[in-house]
Amino acid sequence: MDRRDMNRKWYHSFDQKRMVIIVTEPGDAGDEGEPPAPFEVPAVFEVCETCDGKGTHVNPSIDAHGISREEFDEDPDFRDDYFLGRYDVPCNECGGQRVVPVIDPNCEPTLRAKAEQYEQDHYDYQRECEAERRMGA
Repeated sequence: MDRRDMNRKWYHSFDQKRMVIIVTEPGDAGDEGEPPAPFEVPAVFEVCETCDGKGTHVNPSIDAHGISREEFDEDPDFRDDYFLGRYDVPCNECGGQRVVPVIDPNCEPTLRAKAEQYEQDHYDYQRECEAERRMGA
């Protein structure tokens, strides 16, 4: 799976003014029929890994499965357009902002572990969905 196609947003929302990531845990309704309460995790900005801080990347539909030297040789205009950035789109992860919120490394350890587990579960689910799509499910 190409990183540019993956849903990298593992949290519900981000409050930039307060610099907190708001995480809404999935799950069944509790005894009172209400979903689990969201929790907040302190955040810091980090350079976006998907676009390397450029704010754009090549449209994944153009090169997600690689481009051979022969393809560039067959169509020099395509090669020129590709390297000039004519197939670039705003970054799918940061939306062109060049940075993304991540869990503050100085966050309280128990809260950090809870958020990191939620993040890992999100990415595991994304990979599972991709595997099912490849299998034709």
